[in-house]
Amino acid sequence: MNGLDRILEQIKKDSDEAVKKINDEAQRAVLENKQRISNQTAKQIEDIKAKTKAECEDVIKRAQSSSALVKKQTMLSAKQGIIADMIKRTHKHLLSMPDEEYFAVIEKMIKANAHKGENGLVKFNASDLARMPQGFKKNIAEAFDNGLSISQEPANIDGGFILVYGGIEENCSFDAVFSEKHDELQDEVYSLLFS
Repeated sequence: MNGLDRILEQIKKDSDEAVKKINDEAQRAVLENKQRISNQTAKQIEDIKAKTKAECEDVIKRAQSSSALVKKQTMLSAKQGIIADMIKRTHKHLLSMPDEEYFAVIEKMIKANAHKGENGLVKFNASDLARMPQGFKKNIAEAFDNGLSISQEPANIDGGFILVYGGIEENCSFDAVFSEKHDELQDEVYSLLFS
C-alpha cells in the first residue's frame, strides 16, 4: 500500500467517523425532539381533556338548573290555575245555591257591611229580586230598625248586593268581593290544597 492509498484510507476513515458522529447526533436530536413533542402533545391533550370536562360539567349544571326552574314555573303555573279554578267554582257555587242558603249568606253579608243607625237602600239584581224568599225584606228591616230597605230597581251585578247611603254606593256584589279579596282567597285556597 503506498502513501497515497494510506492518505485516502485515512481520509475515508476520518470521513466515515465524521459521518457516523453527525448521524448519531442527528438521531439523538431526532429522538430528543420526538420525546419533547410527545411530552408537549400529551400535556396539551390532558389540558384539552380537562377543559372539555369542565365545559361539559358546566353545560350539565346549567341544563339542570334551567330544567329545575322550568319545573318550578310549571308547578307554580299549574297551582295558580287550580287556585283560580277553585275560586271561580266557589263564585259559581254561590250564584247557584238554593234560595234559602243563598239569602242566608246575603243576610250575613248585609249585617257585616251595613251601617247601623243610617237609612240606606239594598239593591239586588233582577234574578235575586225575583227569587227572594218571603220574610227576607222583613228580617232586614227589623235587623236595622227599619233604617234599611230593599230597592225594587234592579242593579247590574252578578249576585250579592249594593248598599246605597245617600248618593254613595258600596259595591258588595260577588264580583267586587272576590276581586277585593282575591289575594286572601288565593292564600286560603293554597293552604287548603297544598299544605
